Amino acid sequence: MIVQMTVILKLEMPQDSLILEKSQNWSSQKMDHILICCVCLGDNSEDADEIIQCDNCGITVHEGCYGVDGESDSIMSSASENSTEPWFCDACKCGVSPSCELCPNQDGIFKETDAGRWVHIVCALYVPGVAFGDIDKLRPVTLTEMNYSKYGAKECSFCEDPRFARTGVCISCDAGMCRAYFHVTCAQKEGLLSEAAAEEDIADPFFAYCKQHADRLDRKWKRKNYLALQSYCKMSLQEREKQLSPEAQARINARLQQYRAKAELARSTRPQAWVPREKLPRPLTSSASAIRKLMRKAELMGISTDIFPVDNSDTSSSVDGRRKHKQPALTADFVNYYFERNMRMIQIQENMAEQKNIKDKLENEQEKLHVEYNKLCESLEELQNLNGKLRSEGQGIWALLGRITGQKLNIPAILRAPKERKPSKKEGGTQKTSILPAVLYSCGICKKNHDQHLLLLCDTCKLHYHLGCLDPPLTRMPRKTKNSYWQCSECDQAGSSDMEADMAMETLPDGTKRSRRQIKEPVKFVPQDMPPEPKKIPIRNTRTRGRKRSFIPEEEKHEERIPRERRQRQSVLQKKPKAEDLRTECATCKGTGDNENLVRCDECRLCYHFGCLDPPLKKSPKQTGYGWICQECDSSSSKEDENEAERKNLSQELSMEQKNPKK
Repeated sequence: MIVQMTVILKLEMPQDSLILEKSQNWSSQKMDHILICCVCLGDNSEDADEIIQCDNCGITVHEGCYGVDGESDSIMSSASENSTEPWFCDACKCGVSPSCELCPNQDGIFKETDAGRWVHIVCALYVPGVAFGDIDKLRPVTLTEMNYSKYGAKECSFCEDPRFARTGVCISCDAGMCRAYFHVTCAQKEGLLSEAAAEEDIADPFFAYCKQHADRLDRKWKRKNYLALQSYCKMSLQEREKQLSPEAQARINARLQQYRAKAELARSTRPQAWVPREKLPRPLTSSASAIRKLMRKAELMGISTDIFPVDNSDTSSSVDGRRKHKQPALTADFVNYYFERNMRMIQIQENMAEQKNIKDKLENEQEKLHVEYNKLCESLEELQNLNGKLRSEGQGIWALLGRITGQKLNIPAILRAPKERKPSKKEGGTQKTSILPAVLYSCGICKKNHDQHLLLLCDTCKLHYHLGCLDPPLTRMPRKTKNSYWQCSECDQAGSSDMEADMAMETLPDGTKRSRRQIKEPVKFVPQDMPPEPKKIPIRNTRTRGRKRSFIPEEEKHEERIPRERRQRQSVLQKKPKAEDLRTECATCKGTGDNENLVRCDECRLCYHFGCLDPPLKKSPKQTGYGWICQECDSSSSKEDENEAERKNLSQELSMEQKNPKK
């Protein structure tokens, strides 16, 4: 039962913790025999390429992966069976806790660059553009040949902290067109790095794949070795401190001090590294060490960095003409931006101070003018009162003189009351209102004369109608041209015989055509022998409380009512018989036609083909509610108007001559 419970608990634990627990048990049992390289994550240790361990930090690495030379360095560590001299990695020899320039991770084994910086040896091997001064020893590392635009260009897809996702340099997946980007050490942690076999002659034998394109089995055992390596490095230092005697520990420390003295001397006597003449731009946010220092500073100042969102937008684009914010970097572009910003701030401050002085002067002048204005107003009021008193006295004296002389004397202009001066347009006075027309037209339906600007004139019956009173109501004035006019719905019904053939035809699916005009309901049938019963209308003026309401015939009611002008006109128009309009011949080309390709003029009653008009048309110019006249009738009517105007002018001249005869 206890065994089953332990098995269930182990199954419920996360996979990483199980692997870490197994690796700790496995490393504690076989610590002296199995070592894992922190570069290739391999556990094969041979005489030609042995896995060695740093006697200070406990990191393990292959001799070939780290570039260890037996002549200058010890190839055996004190932990091995045949060791005679301790071995230390480059970071322990220099006595530093380095930070990689190519990734944000701090674990692993490092190499020094020619500029005094540090990088992971695995980052230097997998990042394109990184070179080595000595290929056998893999040192010093040169970063100047790499394009600096790669720093912070891509975002790592494996980083847990988004603030470090754009630090260093990210590499891409080597599987074709894959767009996955990640740090080298982040990919190593996931077991995604691979290396070509020694038999294959390839210029760049290092490959990196994303989780989708990596080999599943290869990734599994590499991730297992990585977790085992992390646990072994922590446990090995504790075990070695217990196993080593004080004398061996003192010997290791003394040897470490000697190496550090030699490294300090070599650093001082080392030739200066080549630096390009033009400073290469690099954003400050692409350095993981700089971000850690800034975070430490914010922590000491008590500022929480979680409230500030991470902005990964492109700041190089400028919306307006001014230069936009530049990321801090030791570049000529940032220095120019910094100086330009300071100059602009100084200019803005000087302009603000100048404007403030002008504002103070104007306020002082305004106060003085306000005091003078109040004094002048008081003096003007006193003078007006004095003027009124003197005018009243003068009027009294002038009236007394009139009584003495016995005549009515005209009051001089100086004694008259002044007229009120109206303010002009510039002083805020109102403009003269436009005089309303002498004739007010009334609507033919509602019989009201309001809203004169919304009255529409029918060109047939010469009556005015409100746009809203029409059926259907209109929202704007209809368009009128020299060849077309507008008529109301009643006039349109009267001339519907001329317009029936001009209506648009609708083709049905079976090939027949029909008009789009709405078909009215049939008239109720009434036999001729029996006269229709008169409709009874209730009398509303009499009170019918408790009794039935009396009715009178509709004929008598119509006789009592005053007939309206509109109803009379409707009855007259309805009595007109509808004449059939058959169009057969064109007046221009004398060709035959029918109602579908001929249009009739409403003045001369002649027919014309659509194509014979000037200009030619594709369809009938007549529209529902509008009339149409040909060009000849339009020109003749204009000539008649001119002749009438000439006759009127002549008659006026004759009348003027008769009134004023020459002497």
